[in-house]
Amino acid sequence: MRRTILATLAAIAVLTMGLKAQDASFEGLYSNLPQPSVLVPAVPAPAAAEAQPQAANQAEREWLVMVFINGVNDLGILGFADKSINDMEKVGSTDRMAVVVEYGIMGVDGSAGRNLEFQRGSKTIFVTRDADAGRITSAPFYASNDGDMGSAANLLRFVKRAVRRYPARKTAVIIWNHGAGRLGISYDDVSKNHMEVDQLGRALAQVKQLLGKKINVFATDACLMQMAGVAYEFKDSAEVVVGSEEVIPGDSYPYDAILGPLSANPGMDSEALGALIVDAYGAYYRADVTLSAIRSSALPGFVDRLNNWVGAVRNDPAAFAAAAAKDTVNTTYNFTMRDSKDLYDYLGKVRGQLAASPEVRAASDDLRGYITETLLVKDTGLPSVPKAHGLAIYIPKLRYNSANYEKLAFSRDSLWDDFLREMMEERLKP
Repeated sequence: MRRTILATLAAIAVLTMGLKAQDASFEGLYSNLPQPSVLVPAVPAPAAAEAQPQAANQAEREWLVMVFINGVNDLGILGFADKSINDMEKVGSTDRMAVVVEYGIMGVDGSAGRNLEFQRGSKTIFVTRDADAGRITSAPFYASNDGDMGSAANLLRFVKRAVRRYPARKTAVIIWNHGAGRLGISYDDVSKNHMEVDQLGRALAQVKQLLGKKINVFATDACLMQMAGVAYEFKDSAEVVVGSEEVIPGDSYPYDAILGPLSANPGMDSEALGALIVDAYGAYYRADVTLSAIRSSALPGFVDRLNNWVGAVRNDPAAFAAAAAKDTVNTTYNFTMRDSKDLYDYLGKVRGQLAASPEVRAASDDLRGYITETLLVKDTGLPSVPKAHGLAIYIPKLRYNSANYEKLAFSRDSLWDDFLREMMEERLKP
């Protein structure tokens, strides 16, 4: 989800005008629209072109930046997808940096009635520089009818296409769309599909296998994705994981402010690019947003310290009561998805009630220090959100969603899911 109240109202108005009907919901939309118009030729590139990159593109660049833009929803209708690509075109690709976009769109045509139109499938674009901020001029080199933008398999096919055509020493993969933390990302309003976190984790593992090494930077230009259970799913596939604890505004990442410095200094490493994305994002919005870059190699140590904290709390009845108390949970800083709470803030809430629990206090200090000094490469740290510290965690208020949460690798390797079940049982006691 993205924080765009006015944009949402505009979307409703657009849908109503386009349909000239009372039902402006997406459910009603699909049953009433005429045959969708095709915005790009729906003919896949020949197999030979897919397998054998053009000779001019075979020279290995320093960076390949791949952005999976899912605009098959309100974000496409409202022009945010096109805006992001136009921002990329302010910089474009260079002989040392290739920028490739997978682009799926639901848009509004230019007629007086402003009717909705669909791009059938998706197209793959090599981003080139231009001075036209109003339209996309970069040419697609591949188009497909089966481009389900809610499919992790389609993401994998896109990455394979880009990597084979534009080889590079370092790679960045960015997913652009709505996000819902532990519930998934990249919601396609035509196919009704989205990527579950474990599905995405398996796709990124295959990308790593394709590359023969970790993705240098994996980023989610989508809301609410920087959670412990989400980032941990990608620890073996990406060196740096960038995401937001809170919602991301409709304007998304400022791609020109990211690609410009990268093109000027393509020798930067994974952590430098992760920090650049965070800094550019914070400078662009200046207030009320969060973004952080996590060092994936530190995630196993993070889980070790989290498990140590859970063990100390379990062994101390007063500490467990404080950790499970409704007041502790309810006053911990939460984000738009209310069961996503800042872990650093939660640990501080518990610690503040435990003057007589030295083991828990020590475990809390150790974990909090590790988050800020070792796990985080960079955090926006804006004064307008002082209680956000770069990593959220799942703490349900009334109902624990075990079916969703316990399929994550984080639940396999950490004691957090056990702690949540015990916490919920404590709350249900008369």
